Amino acid sequence: MKAWEIRASELSLREVEPVPPAEGETMVRVSHTGLCGSDLPKLVHPSGFALPEPWRPGHEIVGTDRTGRAVVVDPLVPCGTCPRCAQGNTHLCSGLRRLGWDLPGGLAEQVVVPTTNTHPLPDGLDRLHAVLTDPAAVAVHGLRCNPIGAPGRLAVIGAGTIGLLTALYAHRQGWEVTIVHRDGRAPRPVVADAVPAAFRSPTTLRTDETFGVVVDAATGADPAPLDLALRIVDDGGTIVVQNAYHPGVRLPTPLRDVFRRSIQVTGSFSHCRRAHPDDFTLALNLLRDHTSQMANLVTEAGRLTDLPTVLCGRSAHSIRQALAAPTS
Repeated sequence: MKAWEIRASELSLREVEPVPPAEGETMVRVSHTGLCGSDLPKLVHPSGFALPEPWRPGHEIVGTDRTGRAVVVDPLVPCGTCPRCAQGNTHLCSGLRRLGWDLPGGLAEQVVVPTTNTHPLPDGLDRLHAVLTDPAAVAVHGLRCNPIGAPGRLAVIGAGTIGLLTALYAHRQGWEVTIVHRDGRAPRPVVADAVPAAFRSPTTLRTDETFGVVVDAATGADPAPLDLALRIVDDGGTIVVQNAYHPGVRLPTPLRDVFRRSIQVTGSFSHCRRAHPDDFTLALNLLRDHTSQMANLVTEAGRLTDLPTVLCGRSAHSIRQALAAPTS
């Protein structure tokens, strides 16, 4: 089978021997794999990161299992036996492995995954749109599994995939949602097509405008989004930090201000299985129920073999892209 991998900081499409599934595993024939923002810098500049050797990327996987069933793959593979797993906090498992990082990923024609990590594709959900399930589960987890209180006014900083899916889920839960760019500006024009009319996307925030909850769904090499979140959150409010910052980023805000204003700052990593239905299942339902928005959030950029071309020509106006692999 063909699979993209990085060896010695070089990206190449290789012919590799498929690994037969062990007990409790299944082979998924990949139809679509999303290109996550966390992977793009590593694919373009692999020498700048400490990558597994070799690294086979791709954790947003949709395909067909050995029974012919269309499935979406949960990329988190916990140990299943530790106290955190027993509590459903699988994202915090000390033995956690991730498809597309510790384990071979979906930028390949086939991938072996635990059978329990496959979820049937809901009726009415397009395979292309289903690559958004993992980021949608991140969005669900940030608001569902953290103590943020009853619905009120909520701001989302960051108008990428996770930010928009967070806004969509928050609106569904009854929040009055405002979306802003990482520096407080309105999102770029393409975002307007992905945002339902019920959301507010201001030209600029008023200097005195505050929110009970602020979700930092931005990321980057500087602390500007979190600094903005601290500025616009209500006294006694909550900030949910939902995306990773580059290593070494530090916050310049005096800690006394956080203490004096009784602000709660919560980190929210990935998604979990703490409640039934779990975050991943709720994410699938969210995508299924908002198909009109999904068409604006992800586009099919090409075939599996087109990865280098896609990386070189990635459009600044695209929110999320996916590659399609042969399914026969």
